[in-house]
Order: sequence, then structure tokens, then C-alpha cells
Amino acid sequence: MRPKSRQFTRQVRASIKTFLRGKDFAPKSEIASFIRNDASLPQELSPQQRVKVAFSVLRMPVFQSFTTANVVGDRVQTLWSVNESYEEFRPFKKD
Repeated sequence: MRPKSRQFTRQVRASIKTFLRGKDFAPKSEIASFIRNDASLPQELSPQQRVKVAFSVLRMPVFQSFTTANVVGDRVQTLWSVNESYEEFRPFKKD
């Protein structure tokens, strides 16, 4: 049995995609603050669980990351964007 928070990975992934498509790219901190405050996600997930699920789904091939060439603050920053060329696998439901 999957943990309760992991049952909402599709919804969290869709929410991140919607956010990133509006911004082109964003750092993890902005993604986390958006996910904490997203009203479209189920209320069963606490803000901490939402961020945990978001960081677990924020990876290739659905999302792309790249580091900045310049130093932001005291180090380079990793930015995330949606990989538009990736098609998500949708299994057929058996009747």
C-alpha cells in the first residue's frame, strides 16, 4: 500500500506543470511556495506533505532542470521547466 500522500502524485505533478507553464522556469523554492498554497489540491494533504510529494515528482523526464551560469546569492541556482516533448504514459483501464 502506498502512503496516503503518494496517492496524489498525478494531481501534484499537474499542478506543478500548470505553474511552470505560466512562468517558463522557476527555482524549487518558488515551486514549493506555490504547492503549499495551491487550492486545487486535495485538502487531505498538509502543506508539508504537498511539498514532499512535489519534490519527489520533480525530476526527469517530465521536468527539465538547468543551472544558472551566474552566481545567485552565494551559489549557482537550479531552475526547473516542463519538458514539453515528453508524453506521459496513460495505461488502459481494464473493464
